[in-house]
Amino acid sequence: MHVGGPLEGFRVIDCSRGLAGPRATGLLADYGAEVWWVEPPGGDPFRRALATEYAVFNRGKRSVQLDLKTVEGRDGLSRLLTSADIFLTSWRPGVAERLGVDWATLHEGHPRLVYASISGFGEDGTLAEVPGHEAVVQSYVGVTAEQVGARPAPIYEGLPFASIGAAYLAVIGSLAALYRRADDNRGRLVQTSLVDGALSYLGMMWGDADDANAAPPVVPGSIRLISRSFRCADDEYIGIHTGAVGAFGRLIRELGLGDRIPVAEDGSDMRFPLNEDEHKIVAAEIPAIFESQPRDVWLKRLLDADVAAIPELHPGQIFEEPQVRHNDMVSRIEDPVLGPLEQVAPAIRFSGLDHRPTLGAPIVGQHDDHWPAVLSNHENTAAEEGDDNEACLLHGLRILDAGAYYAGPFSSRLLADLGADVIKLETTLGDQLRGIQRPFRSASAGKRAISLNLKDPDLQAARERLIEWADVVMHNMRPGAADRVGLGYDDVRQLNPDAIYLYAPGWGSTGPDSMRQSFAPLMSGYVGIGYEVGGQFNPPMWPVGNEDPGNGLTGAVGILMALLHQTRGGGGCYVENPQLNATMTHAAHIVRRPDGTVLGAERLDPLQTGIGPLDKLYETHDGWLCVVAISDAEIRLLESALTVTILDDPRFATPELRSENSYDLSDMLSEVFLTRDSEEWLRLLRSAGVAAMIPKTATNNEAFHRDPANQAIGRIAQVQDSSGRFVREAAVMVRVTGATTPPHRLAPELGADTEAVLLDHGYSADKIAELRGRGSIR
Repeated sequence: MHVGGPLEGFRVIDCSRGLAGPRATGLLADYGAEVWWVEPPGGDPFRRALATEYAVFNRGKRSVQLDLKTVEGRDGLSRLLTSADIFLTSWRPGVAERLGVDWATLHEGHPRLVYASISGFGEDGTLAEVPGHEAVVQSYVGVTAEQVGARPAPIYEGLPFASIGAAYLAVIGSLAALYRRADDNRGRLVQTSLVDGALSYLGMMWGDADDANAAPPVVPGSIRLISRSFRCADDEYIGIHTGAVGAFGRLIRELGLGDRIPVAEDGSDMRFPLNEDEHKIVAAEIPAIFESQPRDVWLKRLLDADVAAIPELHPGQIFEEPQVRHNDMVSRIEDPVLGPLEQVAPAIRFSGLDHRPTLGAPIVGQHDDHWPAVLSNHENTAAEEGDDNEACLLHGLRILDAGAYYAGPFSSRLLADLGADVIKLETTLGDQLRGIQRPFRSASAGKRAISLNLKDPDLQAARERLIEWADVVMHNMRPGAADRVGLGYDDVRQLNPDAIYLYAPGWGSTGPDSMRQSFAPLMSGYVGIGYEVGGQFNPPMWPVGNEDPGNGLTGAVGILMALLHQTRGGGGCYVENPQLNATMTHAAHIVRRPDGTVLGAERLDPLQTGIGPLDKLYETHDGWLCVVAISDAEIRLLESALTVTILDDPRFATPELRSENSYDLSDMLSEVFLTRDSEEWLRLLRSAGVAAMIPKTATNNEAFHRDPANQAIGRIAQVQDSSGRFVREAAVMVRVTGATTPPHRLAPELGADTEAVLLDHGYSADKIAELRGRGSIR
């Protein structure tokens, strides 16, 4: 039986290459869109070097070869675009114009087409001449200074979260543009970059303010929160997180330290700092306690004590975990190059629309002879445009967000950035994350906030009216918790059958682990990313870009897909976005063969300098330099600049040989780079067209937020707080033409809009005062 996805009937033309673009269009294909991958004659030049990534992100697509440098190739692309809904590119600024396939040119002939562009550094032209490879962008933004490592910075980041973030942002912008197109028939230009993608993750912990106390940095070990890995007696590692209400106290008591570290009776420990003596206990004594017993013993003890704990798994081991199998998160795909593979399945689940990928990535030009006939079955005919309305892209969309912490609420914050009206519903105690200001601000910017005790019978009317008001109801409580306060799916469907209901549990709504707690970055360790980031032979280390922002990005995608399906005749929809599933997509480049062989994993070297000799941080005479050359054309440019031989050396002629002889190639290049200073190498390599960047070795947080270019493009907002001082934080990370950008608003205080919202929903001022007097609202 055919099961269509929420994007069935949409057509996408993909002219991207690398990591971000193929991941974005692969996401669309996974949910039912028909994606045509346009490759140059002979195929995408990254096919061999990115074999496992391409096997996953290009599954289910169709491949056609077109030479866009020729009139015939551009004419062929124009014919493809006649039937397309989305056109996605990853060219550097200026390339599309030179080819004659830029937004202005194509919009004239295809007025309903959504044109999505993912560049390396942004559409404003910053570093337009530099190829936007992942490691180069990470070096530019400053991830190399933020990532924990086994040696001093710079550290090569083992998780390509700039590309992951950019892919999600491009999809969010494109789907939002299609949603708006349903009203006005207008295509729009959607622009984002790998810099924005990195910021979508870094923004969780980054921020800047005139008053340092207004956005204090998060210092590990400074508050009553334990979030780290511990080595156990059997030399295995366990990840611990005490972010849940009361979890810090439960762990302290389980470890026998209750008489030495006092805990809060109401469970709000995370709001309070550790004193000097307590800090010493946490930093020195707790690790020693964990080394006293094997990991399995600790896992049982802590799970029985209701403390979030996970085993740190090696890449590929996650495929066998019971909850993963229960969630159906393993797809079996026949790849034409790598053979039968187990791959990470799509993360989001749509009730009644659970489309599953079944086909592998196409071979080069597999559909060259098919596309003319196919086009006749799908023509995206030009319709008369509606009013030239420059309102916010998601103007009129209403979201009731009852989520807490970061992962769930970040989904609605991303939609608030595009104009959605989001009401954050909290208990009278408030979101526990309010105790850590930077991530709370990042997750809740642009929202309204109300604080209600929904167990008070006098607030049941408010609950019902808010549900009836909302187009989307969402939360990330543990299974059963929402039902107890009247926010379960059945409650919402009864009151508002057209609502989109997004549930973002930690592990899943059902299954053997569904009642376990879930916190970032535990899930990263669980799916194997800790070892990806730690490097070969090293202990696991958690990534700077963790699953909380990733889960939020995925949730925003799920909401928009469901809304888009609704515009085409669908009704209300249950959407599930478990954090476990979303985190697995971070490691989607890792696949497994039937014999258990894992491909694409643990490529980062022990010194955490790179994933290969041509994607690496090199020491220079006076510092460091990041250099990336993946395709043969890029390698030729590097050879010329360095006066070395690589491709004509039989040891390094192919990606496979370069991997096999990586130490020889690294040693050869290391000797060369040590002969000059970093700045001198940067000038030489840039002039030769080689992707290079001097990596940051100290935090770039303040400089990034105060950079006029970042503020001008809108990715950083500078706004005044209640004291009149300026706060700077991540703002709009995907920009869309033909729509107003809403002014950035800082995250609201607890209950800031309670009175106004209750008045709007039928409560009198006297009743509100009565509710406030007995503590049922704040």
